[in-house]
Amino acid sequence: MTTTLIISDVHLGSRHCHPVLLSQLLQTEFDRLILNGDTVNSLNLKKLKPKHWAVVGRLREIARKRDLVLIRGNHDGLHLEGQPFGPLDVLATLLGVELHEEYRLETDQGPYLVLHGDQFDPTLNWPVLTDAAGWCYRATGKVSKKAARWLKERARRMGGAVEVVKWKAAAYARRRGCKGVVIGHTHFCDDDWFEGIHYLNTGCWVDKPCTYVLAEEGQVRLCQWGGPTFQPAGRSGLLIPATGFPPALGLSGADPEPVQKCV
Repeated sequence: MTTTLIISDVHLGSRHCHPVLLSQLLQTEFDRLILNGDTVNSLNLKKLKPKHWAVVGRLREIARKRDLVLIRGNHDGLHLEGQPFGPLDVLATLLGVELHEEYRLETDQGPYLVLHGDQFDPTLNWPVLTDAAGWCYRATGKVSKKAARWLKERARRMGGAVEVVKWKAAAYARRRGCKGVVIGHTHFCDDDWFEGIHYLNTGCWVDKPCTYVLAEEGQVRLCQWGGPTFQPAGRSGLLIPATGFPPALGLSGADPEPVQKCV
């Protein structure tokens, strides 16, 4: 039995990243880790604090001892045409693995296509709008993280970007002959069936609850992380974290707050 974790939108280097929680998850038992894009917030590595570098060190260790699959995200750098090495190669070189555009995950239920999902987002063609929205989100976040998340969710859902990405991702997976598709990018976790395709969005690690996708024992499902002990939760197939878990080993910072069930 192979256990696969799929994580996206970690955004190491961002002040909103939760590296302590992620380090806890990375110390659990699994066989394969898929980093599904936007592992770093930018290639300005000066913004990475010691606890972010601790995550990088753990990822390098996983790459040596287990199976680490790295998938490109829109924050991970750009390809330079005609150049043998460029920004898009930095993270792959740092972790010592190959960079993929997408990955076909074979499961007992059939193949699942794993890719970041930014190629399905029409708002990326409107850089002025997205830059303005990003500035508003960061400015609001300095006053209230809760208000900033509400603003981001309202903007994405009112603009229809989340549903457009979902529809296009499911259609793409169907054309590739896959049973399901796992993406990230939107930062909104999801575990749903859409026109016969199992659609999952891994969410992100810059908002709470921090979520990821788990593939094991013939099941592919959305989970949220709150510590090493879990208990099942209802029809949704999500996992509810138990309380009282220890802080991450070897890392400084406050104990993680309890998280709620991801809806």
